[in-house]
Amino acid sequence: MSKYRVIDTDTHLIEPADLWTERLPKAWGTDVLHVKWDEKSQSDLWFFGDQPLKGAWTWANWNWKNFNSELHDGSGPTRLDEAHPATYDVDERVKFMDDQGFEMQVLYPNLAGFDWKPFVQHPNRNLAIAHLAAYNDFQLEWVAKYPGRFIPMMVIPYWDVAASVAEIERLADSGFGGIVTTGAPHEHGQAPLGSRKWDPLWKACEEAGLSVSFHTASGDFREMLKHDDDDGLVGGVRVAADGPHIYLANAVIVSDLLVSGILARFPTLQFVSVESGIGWAPFVLDALDKRFQKNGVFRSHPEFGDMLPSDFFKRQVSLNFWFEQLDDYHIETLSLKPLMFETDFPHPTSFHRPTLEENIELVLGRQPEEVRRAVLWDNAARLYGKAMEKQGVNPSQTVAGVAG
Repeated sequence: MSKYRVIDTDTHLIEPADLWTERLPKAWGTDVLHVKWDEKSQSDLWFFGDQPLKGAWTWANWNWKNFNSELHDGSGPTRLDEAHPATYDVDERVKFMDDQGFEMQVLYPNLAGFDWKPFVQHPNRNLAIAHLAAYNDFQLEWVAKYPGRFIPMMVIPYWDVAASVAEIERLADSGFGGIVTTGAPHEHGQAPLGSRKWDPLWKACEEAGLSVSFHTASGDFREMLKHDDDDGLVGGVRVAADGPHIYLANAVIVSDLLVSGILARFPTLQFVSVESGIGWAPFVLDALDKRFQKNGVFRSHPEFGDMLPSDFFKRQVSLNFWFEQLDDYHIETLSLKPLMFETDFPHPTSFHRPTLEENIELVLGRQPEEVRRAVLWDNAARLYGKAMEKQGVNPSQTVAGVAG
Protein backbone atom coordinates (compact mmCIF):
# COMPACT_ATOMS: atom_id res chain seq x y z
CA MET A 1 0.00 0.00 0.00
CA SER A 2 1.41 3.36 -1.02
CA LYS A 3 1.87 6.05 1.64
CA TYR A 4 1.08 8.63 -1.04
CA ARG A 5 -2.24 9.69 -2.44
CA VAL A 6 -2.06 8.44 -6.01
CA ILE A 7 -3.96 9.60 -9.08
CA ASP A 8 -3.57 7.14 -11.95
CA THR A 9 -3.83 9.51 -14.91
CA ASP A 10 -4.55 6.95 -17.63
CA THR A 11 -6.90 4.03 -17.09
CA HIS A 12 -9.58 2.57 -19.32
CA LEU A 13 -13.17 1.55 -18.77
CA ILE A 14 -14.18 -1.50 -20.80
CA GLU A 15 -17.61 -0.65 -22.20
CA PRO A 16 -20.41 -3.11 -21.33
CA ALA A 17 -22.17 -4.84 -24.21
CA ASP A 18 -25.50 -3.09 -23.59
CA LEU A 19 -24.11 0.44 -23.19
CA TRP A 20 -25.60 1.72 -26.45
CA THR A 21 -28.40 -0.77 -27.08
CA GLU A 22 -29.99 0.25 -23.76
CA ARG A 23 -29.54 4.00 -24.22
CA LEU A 24 -30.19 4.76 -27.88
CA PRO A 25 -33.52 4.65 -29.76
CA LYS A 26 -34.70 1.14 -30.58
CA ALA A 27 -35.62 2.38 -34.05
CA TRP A 28 -31.94 2.37 -34.94
CA GLY A 29 -31.85 -1.40 -34.35
CA THR A 30 -28.53 -3.07 -35.16
CA ASP A 31 -27.15 0.18 -36.57
CA VAL A 32 -26.27 0.89 -32.95
CA LEU A 33 -22.97 -0.42 -31.57
CA HIS A 34 -23.56 -3.93 -30.26
CA VAL A 35 -21.62 -7.04 -29.33
CA LYS A 36 -22.02 -10.43 -30.96
CA TRP A 37 -20.02 -13.60 -31.33
CA ASP A 38 -17.84 -13.84 -34.42
CA GLU A 39 -17.15 -17.35 -35.64
CA LYS A 40 -14.16 -16.39 -37.77
CA SER A 41 -12.19 -14.82 -34.92
CA GLN A 42 -13.78 -17.00 -32.25
CA SER A 43 -14.44 -14.00 -30.06
CA ASP A 44 -17.02 -11.39 -29.15
CA LEU A 45 -16.69 -8.34 -31.39
CA TRP A 46 -18.13 -4.86 -31.44
CA PHE A 47 -20.22 -4.28 -34.55
CA PHE A 48 -21.30 -0.91 -35.93
CA GLY A 49 -24.19 -2.02 -38.10
CA ASP A 50 -22.73 -4.93 -40.09
CA GLN A 51 -19.16 -3.65 -39.75
CA PRO A 52 -16.92 -5.45 -37.20
CA LEU A 53 -14.73 -3.00 -35.29
CA LYS A 54 -12.65 -4.73 -32.64
CA GLY A 55 -12.69 -7.37 -29.96
CA ALA A 56 -15.17 -6.48 -27.26
CA TRP A 57 -12.95 -7.65 -24.38
CA THR A 58 -9.54 -7.85 -26.09
CA TRP A 59 -8.12 -4.97 -24.07
CA ALA A 60 -9.34 -6.24 -20.69
CA ASN A 61 -5.90 -7.75 -20.16
CA TRP A 62 -5.48 -7.35 -16.41
CA ASN A 63 -4.89 -10.82 -14.90
CA TRP A 64 -5.56 -12.47 -18.28
CA LYS A 65 -3.67 -15.78 -18.41
CA ASN A 66 0.04 -14.96 -18.09
CA PHE A 67 -0.44 -11.21 -17.64
CA ASN A 68 2.07 -10.86 -14.83
CA SER A 69 4.77 -13.02 -16.38
CA GLU A 70 7.18 -12.92 -19.29
CA LEU A 71 4.93 -15.47 -21.02
CA HIS A 72 2.16 -12.90 -21.64
CA ASP A 73 1.77 -12.51 -25.41
CA GLY A 74 -0.42 -9.39 -25.49
CA SER A 75 -3.62 -11.31 -26.17
CA GLY A 76 -6.86 -10.68 -24.30
CA PRO A 77 -10.16 -12.31 -23.38
CA THR A 78 -12.53 -13.47 -26.10
CA ARG A 79 -15.64 -13.60 -23.86
CA LEU A 80 -16.80 -11.37 -21.04
CA ASP A 81 -16.62 -14.15 -18.47
CA GLU A 82 -12.87 -14.39 -19.15
CA ALA A 83 -12.27 -10.73 -18.28
CA HIS A 84 -11.47 -9.55 -14.76
CA PRO A 85 -14.57 -7.80 -13.33
CA ALA A 86 -12.47 -4.78 -12.29
CA THR A 87 -12.12 -3.89 -15.96
CA TYR A 88 -15.84 -3.14 -16.34
CA ASP A 89 -17.64 -3.32 -12.95
CA VAL A 90 -17.37 -0.24 -10.73
CA ASP A 91 -17.58 -2.14 -7.42
CA GLU A 92 -14.77 -4.46 -8.46
CA ARG A 93 -12.75 -1.53 -9.82
CA VAL A 94 -12.89 0.28 -6.50
CA LYS A 95 -11.96 -2.92 -4.66
CA PHE A 96 -8.94 -3.27 -6.96
CA MET A 97 -8.01 0.36 -6.34
CA ASP A 98 -8.27 -0.07 -2.58
CA ASP A 99 -6.20 -3.26 -2.64
CA GLN A 100 -3.46 -1.61 -4.70
CA GLY A 101 -3.53 1.84 -3.10
CA PHE A 102 -4.97 4.12 -5.79
CA GLU A 103 -7.10 6.97 -4.50
CA MET A 104 -8.32 8.16 -7.90
CA GLN A 105 -8.25 7.09 -11.53
CA VAL A 106 -8.70 9.16 -14.67
CA LEU A 107 -11.03 7.23 -17.00
CA TYR A 108 -10.48 7.00 -20.74
CA PRO A 109 -12.69 5.09 -23.17
CA ASN A 110 -11.82 1.86 -24.85
CA LEU A 111 -13.91 2.28 -28.00
CA ALA A 112 -15.85 5.55 -28.17
CA GLY A 113 -13.41 8.42 -28.48
CA PHE A 114 -10.46 6.07 -28.92
CA ASP A 115 -11.10 4.50 -32.31
CA TRP A 116 -12.40 7.61 -34.08
CA LYS A 117 -12.70 6.74 -37.74
CA PRO A 118 -15.94 4.68 -37.60
CA PHE A 119 -17.67 7.63 -35.94
CA VAL A 120 -16.20 10.36 -38.13
CA GLN A 121 -17.08 8.52 -41.34
CA HIS A 122 -20.48 7.20 -40.29
CA PRO A 123 -23.18 8.16 -42.85
CA ASN A 124 -25.72 8.96 -40.12
CA ARG A 125 -24.36 12.05 -38.37
CA ASN A 126 -27.02 12.08 -35.65
CA LEU A 127 -26.46 8.43 -34.79
CA ALA A 128 -22.70 8.90 -34.47
CA ILE A 129 -23.07 11.95 -32.25
CA ALA A 130 -25.70 10.22 -30.10
CA HIS A 131 -23.26 7.38 -29.38
CA LEU A 132 -20.74 9.76 -27.83
CA ALA A 133 -23.34 11.60 -25.74
CA ALA A 134 -24.65 8.25 -24.48
CA TYR A 135 -21.14 7.23 -23.48
CA ASN A 136 -20.70 10.44 -21.49
CA ASP A 137 -23.99 9.86 -19.68
CA PHE A 138 -22.98 6.27 -18.95
CA GLN A 139 -19.70 7.43 -17.42
CA LEU A 140 -21.46 9.82 -15.08
CA GLU A 141 -23.78 7.02 -13.95
CA TRP A 142 -20.83 4.64 -13.49
CA VAL A 143 -18.75 6.97 -11.31
CA ALA A 144 -21.67 8.39 -9.28
CA LYS A 145 -21.67 5.44 -6.86
CA TYR A 146 -18.19 6.34 -5.60
CA PRO A 147 -17.70 10.12 -5.43
CA GLY A 148 -14.07 11.11 -5.17
CA ARG A 149 -12.62 8.03 -6.83
CA PHE A 150 -12.79 8.77 -10.56
CA ILE A 151 -12.16 11.61 -12.97
CA PRO A 152 -14.19 10.86 -16.12
CA MET A 153 -13.10 12.25 -19.48
CA MET A 154 -15.67 13.57 -21.94
CA VAL A 155 -15.76 12.30 -25.53
CA ILE A 156 -16.93 14.73 -28.20
CA PRO A 157 -17.91 14.52 -31.87
CA TYR A 158 -14.85 16.61 -32.64
CA TRP A 159 -15.40 16.66 -36.43
CA ASP A 160 -18.63 18.61 -35.83
CA VAL A 161 -17.44 21.70 -33.99
CA ALA A 162 -20.90 23.06 -33.20
CA ALA A 163 -22.05 19.72 -31.77
CA SER A 164 -18.83 19.44 -29.77
CA VAL A 165 -19.25 22.88 -28.25
CA ALA A 166 -22.85 22.01 -27.38
CA GLU A 167 -21.73 18.83 -25.61
CA ILE A 168 -19.06 20.71 -23.68
CA GLU A 169 -21.61 23.30 -22.58
CA ARG A 170 -24.09 20.56 -21.60
CA LEU A 171 -21.58 18.81 -19.35
CA ALA A 172 -19.20 21.60 -18.34
CA ASP A 173 -20.09 21.43 -14.65
CA SER A 174 -20.77 17.69 -14.39
CA GLY A 175 -17.38 16.66 -13.00
CA PHE A 176 -15.45 15.79 -16.14
CA GLY A 177 -11.71 16.43 -16.07
CA GLY A 178 -11.44 17.32 -19.74
CA ILE A 179 -12.25 16.23 -23.25
CA VAL A 180 -10.80 13.41 -25.33
CA THR A 181 -10.16 14.25 -28.95
CA THR A 182 -7.68 13.49 -31.71
CA GLY A 183 -4.43 15.32 -32.28
CA ALA A 184 -4.34 14.12 -35.89
CA PRO A 185 -7.68 15.11 -37.44
CA HIS A 186 -6.12 15.16 -40.91
CA GLU A 187 -5.82 11.37 -40.70
CA HIS A 188 -9.62 11.24 -40.66
CA GLY A 189 -9.97 13.55 -43.64
CA GLN A 190 -10.53 16.62 -41.45
CA ALA A 191 -8.74 19.97 -41.22
CA PRO A 192 -5.27 19.77 -39.62
CA LEU A 193 -4.75 20.43 -35.93
CA GLY A 194 -3.54 24.01 -36.42
CA SER A 195 -6.58 25.08 -38.46
CA ARG A 196 -8.63 27.96 -37.07
CA LYS A 197 -11.66 25.73 -37.69
CA TRP A 198 -11.06 24.20 -34.26
CA ASP A 199 -10.75 27.50 -32.37
CA PRO A 200 -14.38 27.49 -31.09
CA LEU A 201 -13.67 24.07 -29.58
CA TRP A 202 -10.53 25.28 -27.80
CA LYS A 203 -12.37 28.40 -26.63
CA ALA A 204 -15.21 26.32 -25.15
CA CYS A 205 -12.74 24.12 -23.26
CA GLU A 206 -10.77 27.07 -21.95
CA GLU A 207 -13.91 28.83 -20.73
CA ALA A 208 -15.19 25.63 -19.08
CA GLY A 209 -11.86 24.90 -17.37
CA LEU A 210 -11.53 21.56 -19.16
CA SER A 211 -8.24 20.09 -20.33
CA VAL A 212 -7.74 18.53 -23.77
CA SER A 213 -6.36 14.99 -24.01
CA PHE A 214 -4.71 13.51 -27.07
CA HIS A 215 -4.59 9.82 -26.24
CA THR A 216 -2.17 7.71 -28.25
CA ALA A 217 -3.75 5.99 -31.25
CA SER A 218 -6.15 8.90 -31.75
CA GLY A 219 -5.23 9.20 -35.44
CA ASP A 220 -5.78 6.47 -38.02
CA PHE A 221 -5.28 3.69 -35.51
CA ARG A 222 -6.06 0.88 -37.92
CA GLU A 223 -3.66 2.10 -40.60
CA MET A 224 -0.94 2.53 -38.01
CA LEU A 225 -1.12 -1.13 -36.99
CA LYS A 226 -1.22 -2.64 -40.46
CA HIS A 227 1.59 -5.08 -41.20
CA ASP A 228 2.69 -6.92 -44.29
CA ASP A 229 2.33 -10.67 -43.98
CA ASP A 230 6.03 -11.15 -44.68
CA ASP A 231 7.42 -8.45 -42.37
CA GLY A 232 8.48 -11.02 -39.79
CA LEU A 233 6.49 -9.36 -37.02
CA VAL A 234 4.41 -12.06 -35.40
CA GLY A 235 3.06 -12.69 -31.91
CA GLY A 236 4.84 -10.87 -29.13
CA VAL A 237 7.32 -9.29 -31.54
CA ARG A 238 4.48 -7.53 -33.34
CA VAL A 239 2.98 -6.35 -30.05
CA ALA A 240 6.36 -4.98 -28.98
CA ALA A 241 6.88 -3.15 -32.28
CA ASP A 242 3.41 -1.62 -32.26
CA GLY A 243 4.03 0.15 -28.94
CA PRO A 244 6.73 2.62 -30.06
CA HIS A 245 4.88 3.22 -33.34
CA ILE A 246 1.83 4.35 -31.37
CA TYR A 247 3.66 6.30 -28.66
CA LEU A 248 5.89 8.24 -31.04
CA ALA A 249 2.93 9.30 -33.18
CA ASN A 250 2.07 11.54 -30.23
CA ALA A 251 5.53 13.10 -30.40
CA VAL A 252 4.54 14.41 -33.83
CA ILE A 253 1.19 15.61 -32.49
CA VAL A 254 2.83 17.51 -29.62
CA SER A 255 5.32 19.03 -32.05
CA ASP A 256 2.44 20.20 -34.26
CA LEU A 257 0.61 21.59 -31.23
CA LEU A 258 3.61 23.59 -30.03
CA VAL A 259 4.09 25.40 -33.35
CA SER A 260 0.39 25.69 -34.28
CA GLY A 261 -0.29 28.95 -32.47
CA ILE A 262 -3.08 27.31 -30.45
CA LEU A 263 -1.21 27.71 -27.16
CA ALA A 264 -0.52 31.37 -27.86
CA ARG A 265 -4.17 32.05 -28.70
CA PHE A 266 -5.51 30.12 -25.69
CA PRO A 267 -2.90 30.72 -22.98
CA THR A 268 -4.70 29.00 -20.10
CA LEU A 269 -5.85 25.91 -22.00
CA GLN A 270 -4.11 22.72 -20.85
CA PHE A 271 -3.27 19.74 -23.07
CA VAL A 272 -2.24 16.19 -22.17
CA SER A 273 -0.38 13.73 -24.38
CA VAL A 274 -1.71 10.50 -22.90
CA GLU A 275 0.19 7.21 -22.81
CA SER A 276 3.12 8.44 -24.86
CA GLY A 277 5.83 8.47 -22.21
CA ILE A 278 8.50 11.11 -21.67
CA GLY A 279 11.75 9.92 -23.25
CA TRP A 280 11.16 11.58 -26.61
CA ALA A 281 10.13 14.95 -25.21
CA PRO A 282 13.57 16.49 -24.44
CA PHE A 283 14.73 15.80 -28.00
CA VAL A 284 11.57 17.23 -29.57
CA LEU A 285 11.70 20.40 -27.47
CA ASP A 286 15.39 20.91 -28.17
CA ALA A 287 14.87 20.38 -31.91
CA LEU A 288 11.95 22.83 -32.03
CA ASP A 289 13.73 25.48 -29.97
CA LYS A 290 16.88 25.29 -32.08
CA ARG A 291 14.95 25.67 -35.34
CA PHE A 292 12.88 28.52 -33.93
CA GLN A 293 16.08 30.38 -33.16
CA LYS A 294 17.96 29.41 -36.31
CA ASN A 295 15.08 30.24 -38.67
CA GLY A 296 14.05 33.54 -37.13
CA VAL A 297 10.52 32.37 -36.38
CA PHE A 298 9.94 35.28 -34.02
CA ARG A 299 10.26 37.74 -36.89
CA SER A 300 7.81 35.94 -39.16
CA HIS A 301 5.38 34.85 -36.43
CA PRO A 302 5.05 37.61 -33.83
CA GLU A 303 2.13 35.79 -32.18
CA PHE A 304 4.69 33.66 -30.32
CA GLY A 305 6.09 36.74 -28.61
CA ASP A 306 9.41 35.84 -27.02
CA MET A 307 8.35 32.30 -26.06
CA LEU A 308 10.06 29.21 -27.40
CA PRO A 309 8.16 25.95 -28.00
CA SER A 310 9.65 24.59 -24.78
CA ASP A 311 8.18 27.54 -22.89
CA PHE A 312 4.71 26.79 -24.23
CA PHE A 313 5.21 23.12 -23.38
CA LYS A 314 6.11 23.84 -19.76
CA ARG A 315 3.15 26.18 -19.42
CA GLN A 316 0.41 24.16 -21.11
CA VAL A 317 1.31 20.54 -21.90
CA SER A 318 1.46 17.49 -19.62
CA LEU A 319 2.76 13.96 -20.18
CA ASN A 320 2.22 10.73 -18.29
CA PHE A 321 4.51 7.74 -18.05
CA TRP A 322 4.42 4.26 -16.56
CA PHE A 323 7.61 2.23 -17.15
CA GLU A 324 10.40 4.74 -17.82
CA GLN A 325 12.65 5.64 -14.92
CA LEU A 326 12.38 9.34 -14.16
CA ASP A 327 15.85 10.90 -14.05
CA ASP A 328 17.01 14.37 -13.11
CA TYR A 329 17.64 15.01 -16.81
CA HIS A 330 13.93 14.76 -17.55
CA ILE A 331 13.08 17.26 -14.82
CA GLU A 332 15.84 19.66 -15.89
CA THR A 333 14.69 19.69 -19.53
CA LEU A 334 10.91 19.35 -19.15
CA SER A 335 10.41 20.81 -15.66
CA LEU A 336 8.51 18.86 -13.01
CA LYS A 337 5.06 20.37 -13.59
CA PRO A 338 4.13 18.41 -16.77
CA LEU A 339 4.96 14.94 -15.40
CA MET A 340 2.24 12.56 -14.18
CA PHE A 341 2.07 8.88 -13.24
CA GLU A 342 -0.15 6.39 -15.05
CA THR A 343 -0.61 2.62 -15.38
CA ASP A 344 -2.82 2.23 -18.50
CA PHE A 345 -4.94 -0.30 -16.57
CA PRO A 346 -6.15 -2.78 -17.82
CA HIS A 347 -4.33 -2.72 -21.18
CA PRO A 348 -1.46 -5.03 -22.22
CA THR A 349 1.32 -2.57 -21.39
CA SER A 350 0.04 -1.77 -17.91
CA PHE A 351 1.65 -2.91 -14.67
CA HIS A 352 5.22 -3.82 -15.54
CA ARG A 353 5.40 -4.92 -11.90
CA PRO A 354 2.61 -6.78 -10.03
CA THR A 355 1.78 -4.03 -7.51
CA LEU A 356 1.35 -0.28 -7.48
CA GLU A 357 4.14 0.11 -4.93
CA GLU A 358 6.57 -1.80 -7.16
CA ASN A 359 5.57 0.27 -10.19
CA ILE A 360 6.15 3.48 -8.27
CA GLU A 361 9.63 2.27 -7.39
CA LEU A 362 10.24 1.29 -11.01
CA VAL A 363 9.65 4.82 -12.29
CA LEU A 364 10.41 7.01 -9.25
CA GLY A 365 12.96 4.95 -7.35
CA ARG A 366 15.70 7.54 -7.81
CA GLN A 367 13.58 10.51 -6.84
CA PRO A 368 13.12 12.32 -3.50
CA GLU A 369 9.84 12.72 -1.69
CA GLU A 370 8.89 16.07 -3.21
CA VAL A 371 9.23 14.71 -6.76
CA ARG A 372 7.21 11.62 -5.92
CA ARG A 373 4.40 13.72 -4.45
CA ALA A 374 4.34 15.95 -7.52
CA VAL A 375 4.23 13.09 -10.03
CA LEU A 376 1.81 10.90 -8.09
CA TRP A 377 -0.64 13.59 -6.98
CA ASP A 378 0.13 17.31 -7.15
CA ASN A 379 0.52 17.73 -10.91
CA ALA A 380 -2.65 15.81 -11.71
CA ALA A 381 -4.54 17.52 -8.89
CA ARG A 382 -3.59 20.89 -10.34
CA LEU A 383 -4.80 19.83 -13.78
CA TYR A 384 -8.04 18.18 -12.64
CA GLY A 385 -8.74 20.30 -9.56
CA LYS A 386 -12.15 21.49 -10.75
CA ALA A 387 -13.40 17.92 -11.26
CA MET A 388 -11.97 16.82 -7.92
CA GLU A 389 -13.55 19.67 -5.98
CA LYS A 390 -16.88 18.85 -7.64
CA GLN A 391 -16.61 15.47 -5.90
CA GLY A 392 -15.52 16.87 -2.56
CA VAL A 393 -11.83 15.98 -2.92
CA ASN A 394 -9.22 18.44 -1.67
CA PRO A 395 -6.61 18.69 -4.45
CA SER A 396 -4.07 20.29 -2.11
CA GLN A 397 -3.64 17.18 0.05
CA THR A 398 -0.66 15.06 -0.94
CA VAL A 399 0.43 12.50 1.65
CA ALA A 400 -2.60 10.57 2.91
CA GLY A 401 -4.36 12.56 5.58
CA VAL A 402 -1.81 15.39 5.57
CA ALA A 403 -2.42 18.78 3.99
CA GLY A 404 0.18 19.66 1.35
